[in-house]
Amino acid sequence: MINKWLLGLLISLWLIPSQSVQAIETENALKAGFLFNFARYSEWSRAKDTQTEFVLCSPDKHFIDVASAVLAKRMVNHLPIHSIIVNLTETDLSQCQVLFITSDTLSLWQSVELTPLNNIMVVGETEDFIEQGGHIRFFLSGGKIRFEVSPAKLTQANINMSSKVLRLGRVVDN
Repeated sequence: MINKWLLGLLISLWLIPSQSVQAIETENALKAGFLFNFARYSEWSRAKDTQTEFVLCSPDKHFIDVASAVLAKRMVNHLPIHSIIVNLTETDLSQCQVLFITSDTLSLWQSVELTPLNNIMVVGETEDFIEQGGHIRFFLSGGKIRFEVSPAKLTQANINMSSKVLRLGRVVDN
């Protein structure tokens, strides 16, 4: 009886971390889907004529692994999506159209001083992210992923987001 109880306890303890990992992967997959749709319904005013792919970047390897799987074979403006891990340097970021800063990489983002990022949609998931230079921020509300967006900051970065998408989020003036 005690052996069965201990075995059940051990199995329960083993499952808890795997469930939280699954929840994080599911959340990252949903956020990758949001990023895909943000990209589909936005226009970069200085699109590169020589582009052969649409590049989604993040310094977070785990997020990029999930995004690569979720967005495999997806296209934005007839370009295949390529998800890559980047360092937060101007050289690395120059290849990105969308940059996602996770809560795990926020300290990196805050520690670098970059010139304004033109033609790069900067998305994050932490409190005050838009005030810290981002354009879009994910947040949880009622157990669902929601987003807030600063159209003015997107415009400054030479990106125009569809009003259809803007209506789905909370618009902030920063």
